[in-house]
Amino acid sequence: MTWDGTGTAVSSTSYATIAEFKNWMRITSTDTTDDAIITDIIDAASRVIDNETRRTFYARTETHYYDVPDGDTLYIEDDDLLSITTLTNGDTTVLTTSDYYLLPNNASPKYALKTKSSSTNGWEGKSNGDDYQAITILGTWGYSASAPTDIKDACLMISSAYYHRFGENDSSETTITAGGVVITAKDIPASARAILDNYARLA
Repeated sequence: MTWDGTGTAVSSTSYATIAEFKNWMRITSTDTTDDAIITDIIDAASRVIDNETRRTFYARTETHYYDVPDGDTLYIEDDDLLSITTLTNGDTTVLTTSDYYLLPNNASPKYALKTKSSSTNGWEGKSNGDDYQAITILGTWGYSASAPTDIKDACLMISSAYYHRFGENDSSETTITAGGVVITAKDIPASARAILDNYARLA
């Protein structure tokens, strides 16, 4: 958990804080009665953004598995890669940065790994000859370690749209948080939709 500056805990995977929401809504009252539901609304809006863009805007430490590629380049198509902790070949050889390049060179997130011509290590399958899910990447995943400004703005737009009509959800397309908040397609304003479309991962 992180803290939003008002003494209220907010999810570390949420793209805005209660303080930012209140500032966006120009709420000047110090009343904290609605803070719990606001927290759930912001979290739900953040998960809607994840679902709509098919990516996350916070850092996650995970292990992913990939098939051995035909050439020298392993493409990362299922997620956004920020950094690698450990890269292991199917034959259990651990590859280091002297063995591969992360692509693109000067931007993030990364979308591919290319073996260096100077390295004696290429992509290898398992000892039984199986290439399926043989490459293991333990790393940090996500589009970015924290939400870009326009993603934060989209979260606040969606949160405020829901807050204005709290309790009126009736669409069949919903996102439900553990707190019971339901956010539907009609809670995504056109301006927020335009932002999300810019970040959407291609199917």
